[in-house]
Amino acid sequence: MSFVLTLTARELPSSSRRLLVSFLAIAIGVGSVVALRSLIKNLKAVVGTDVRALLTADIDISSTNELSPSVVQKIETAVKAAGIVDGRSETITANVMARPSDPAKQAVKFVDLRGVTDTFPLVGDFRLSDGSRFEASLLENNGAVISQLTAEDLGVGVGEKIKIGEHEFKIAGIFSEEPGGTGGMRFGGRVYISKRAFDASGLAQTARVRRHLLLRTIDDPTALTVALRDALSGDAVTVANYREQQEDLGEQFTRMEDYLALTGLLILVLGGIGVWNVARAFVEQKRKTIAILKCLGASGRRVIGVYLLQMLVLGLIGSLFGILLGQAALLAAKWNFSESLPAKMSFGVPFETALQGLFLGVAISLLFSALPLVQIRTIRPKVLLHDANNTTVSRLDRGRWAIALTMLLGLLALAVWQAGSFKVGAYFLIGLSVASAILYSAAGIFTYLLRKLRRINSFSLRQGINSLYRPGNQTRVVLLTVGLGAFVVLGVQMIAGNLLREFDFSERSKLPSMFFVDIQRSQVDGLASMIEGRASENPEVIAITRARLAYVNGEPIDWSDREIRRQSGQIGREFAITSRQDLAPYEKIIDGKWWPERDDEPQVSVEENMAKRLKIVPGDSITFEISGRPITARVANIRNIDVKQARTAFVFVFRPGTLETAPQTFAASILKHTPSIVRQKLQRAVLDEFPNVQVIDVDDVLAAVQKMIANFVLAISVVGGFVILSGIMILIGSIALTKSQRVYEHSILKALGANRRQLTALLFAEYALVGSLAGVLGSAFAAAMSWVVCRYLMEIGWRFDWLVFCGGVLATAVLVSVVGVAASFDVLFKRPLATLRSQ
Repeated sequence: MSFVLTLTARELPSSSRRLLVSFLAIAIGVGSVVALRSLIKNLKAVVGTDVRALLTADIDISSTNELSPSVVQKIETAVKAAGIVDGRSETITANVMARPSDPAKQAVKFVDLRGVTDTFPLVGDFRLSDGSRFEASLLENNGAVISQLTAEDLGVGVGEKIKIGEHEFKIAGIFSEEPGGTGGMRFGGRVYISKRAFDASGLAQTARVRRHLLLRTIDDPTALTVALRDALSGDAVTVANYREQQEDLGEQFTRMEDYLALTGLLILVLGGIGVWNVARAFVEQKRKTIAILKCLGASGRRVIGVYLLQMLVLGLIGSLFGILLGQAALLAAKWNFSESLPAKMSFGVPFETALQGLFLGVAISLLFSALPLVQIRTIRPKVLLHDANNTTVSRLDRGRWAIALTMLLGLLALAVWQAGSFKVGAYFLIGLSVASAILYSAAGIFTYLLRKLRRINSFSLRQGINSLYRPGNQTRVVLLTVGLGAFVVLGVQMIAGNLLREFDFSERSKLPSMFFVDIQRSQVDGLASMIEGRASENPEVIAITRARLAYVNGEPIDWSDREIRRQSGQIGREFAITSRQDLAPYEKIIDGKWWPERDDEPQVSVEENMAKRLKIVPGDSITFEISGRPITARVANIRNIDVKQARTAFVFVFRPGTLETAPQTFAASILKHTPSIVRQKLQRAVLDEFPNVQVIDVDDVLAAVQKMIANFVLAISVVGGFVILSGIMILIGSIALTKSQRVYEHSILKALGANRRQLTALLFAEYALVGSLAGVLGSAFAAAMSWVVCRYLMEIGWRFDWLVFCGGVLATAVLVSVVGVAASFDVLFKRPLATLRSQ
């Protein structure tokens, strides 16, 4: 053991100078794992552990309808029997339009309006931006407390007034965080008013609202939740408690953490591939040293131990540096995204995450270096007597098969550990192996074809191609790693380009630019005249009825079912339904027939995706609840809607003759696209004249969607950038390891008359070839991946983007050329005489 430690201590300083750059790829992988896991863990710590504050209660009973006396009686009976409720509060929420009362301020924005009772919040600390605690008295006399986002959007402050519908509210406070502030999805910033003011405003009659009865308990709320669900089974009421929310949120955070960790592991494995190639080349360079050690009596195991210990130390150093990189990444996230993340969130690396990163880095270093190092056993002392470049046994003997199997099982164990699932971990390893094998094989085919090229007149290009095959070259590995990084970045860019095209008005001429909803029958003519006068377009007006699903084929929808609750946004929501005689041009019947002749039974047409969710076919029955009254309709057909050509897309369309007597509002839309200032003035004019009408500016919605897509692209591109960076580190390490061979080649060329300009061109040709091949591989596979994702997963149109493809190839070629030449530039200044004398 002392021999191993002594020799390791002597060799490590010189080895580290040549190998450490390659182990920076390990550092990048460890940094990725640590940063991604730490970010989710810290977010979970501040959000996921205090779900009571997010729910603002222990139990939330909610419905889009006003709770009927029978429902209230059932709730009171269950609550009384449980005897654990010590506080209650009521809230009512709606998405409405708000605007400053000052006519000089033209801003109009959607807000998430919440009417609350005096006991709100039952749970959670609600403080205003000035640090004072929220008090119900702030909402008296039509007071309002608004979010900082709302204040900025409307350009208002404390003491000023805003108008919601026909009513004015005076801003009594501004907050930056509030109970439930990170939960749910909203159209805009939140505004709090008293529930009494909400009811008095009449918004409950004109807007789509959701009512919440919140309960605080002194004991575990699970039993009471079950009792409430049993009592309310069949009623369109949702019952949730904070423990279930915490469990669901915890599962989501854990799943997200595991999947992001797999992303980091991908980068780490690429670093491991670099370590494997570096170790292989390192052993080839050390063949004579190893032969001398064996002549002096050292066994193969001892020599392997020496170099394995060196790899261990370098892997440890790389992993420690990776933890520092992870911490730096967290601080960068705090700097750039502090407004989007909770104020109380920590941005440090948890100790257990740091240990995980350290273990992963060292494990990957050992797993990938073990197989190349085991070939030390095959190096014989006779290497000293003659040049035996091919004496190393390349076939896999039993020992190397055992090491290879151990390596595979080790990678599987790490993937399963990081994914938290054997199935996901196995799929990850299989997918990575298949993708790497395809890229590696494609790289081999490309380089083979290059070698077959004849009659290349350019000396620099000819020598550049020959340089790709020098002893110890890592051409394929560099092509694999850099190509994989280009694949990730360019693939996301191509998908994003097709996604953004879906939200491009020039591609969807039938998509309205503005919607006007909640129009009363008496307002239709006046509103249509106003729109026509200001937008120079006669709007399309459609009658709409609000309905909820109650029964399918006579069976009630079980709202207490957990899976149904998870899909409540698709099944349990309130639907806008309409009726019409004819099939729209952008619709196609895929099952059944359009309205049959002479049939007085109510008929309904169902959109195909909803039909799949409800598992219904033509001939089945659906019962809708419309303003508390059930209406049963027979499914006449299933429709496909071409959303690209659709002006409006209704999930349920009734045959005329059924909905005419039901309560109806109207919706209007225009297609013409006008400047932002014109749209804003139209919104303001409509709300001043018709305060109950909600105006949706589709341009603003699409801008928000495009921003979301851009953020997604940025996040994934950063990950792809880390992959490319790993490839660049491997490239630099490859250059460091083969520098002596490169110096010798250049010395011969100088002796034969090559000048510095020609040698510089040779370097550029070599690395431009590598970069171009990596770019072509990455771009080609990115195009294939984007086609599969767009056509079969997202089901959207796909176009080949020549600009992204060619730009990706060029950018990769330039990046690899610059890095390669910069890392090899000192070779140009080596004097040939000293080099040739040493050989």
